[in-house]
Amino acid sequence: MDEKKFKCPECGKEFDSKDIMLQHKKDAHPVKEEKQKKHVTKGRMLTYVIIAVIVLAIAGIAYWVITNSASNPGSINSYNYSYVPFEGNNSAKINIIEFSDYQCPICGAFFTQTEPQLTTDYVNSGKSRFYFLDFAFLGPDSQTLAQGAWCANEQNLYYPYHDLIYSHQGTENTGWATPGKVEKLVTGISGLNSQQFNTCLESQKYDSRVRQEAEVAANSGVQGTPTFFIGNPSIGFVTLVGNQAYSVFQQTINSQLTKVS
Repeated sequence: MDEKKFKCPECGKEFDSKDIMLQHKKDAHPVKEEKQKKHVTKGRMLTYVIIAVIVLAIAGIAYWVITNSASNPGSINSYNYSYVPFEGNNSAKINIIEFSDYQCPICGAFFTQTEPQLTTDYVNSGKSRFYFLDFAFLGPDSQTLAQGAWCANEQNLYYPYHDLIYSHQGTENTGWATPGKVEKLVTGISGLNSQQFNTCLESQKYDSRVRQEAEVAANSGVQGTPTFFIGNPSIGFVTLVGNQAYSVFQQTINSQLTKVS
């Protein structure tokens, strides 16, 4: 019976063992193997280059989004929001205007994580005024909650209402803020006349105002909540989107303050 032969794939010579054939291949055909190695190396390099280009492209897009969301002027300049109550000193030179939805979880995160420090450093210190405007777009509960804010405002309790709602925020569109539940919740606001508030809310007295604010938000380029306009009509506004790090708000507000000092 013939012994099995091992043929060199490069030149066709046969050998008695595989090890001998492989040694022959290594000794007799080194140039071709080196070319194969170079081909593999070039292929890997091309892959790395493609990955690097994709990463740079993504980084460029991210930089563009961040830069535009953090520095482009907003068109809120053309809107008269003087009827909206504010927190802070009337003599403050910078406005922080928030468009928000009472159901928005990111807005709730801003309220608990970032707003307290902003209030301490810029609102209570007299450097900035803080305005909260409705962009009630998440559902029926959002509309009810926004109208409730204006009913509370009839009793000069706009921001106590704001604080209470965000402190007891439920899961969006679960029916946690029907008129009846809101009426029960606001009994926790000190000094509120419940009967007056309930009559106001049930009549949907401020439905048109809430819808107007949503329209203003959309016309000002607001696409989500929370969105902030920081500045004043004289120097223009810088737009920030989302619950960004406190340092981002700090840098933006300080930059705007240097323009009015």
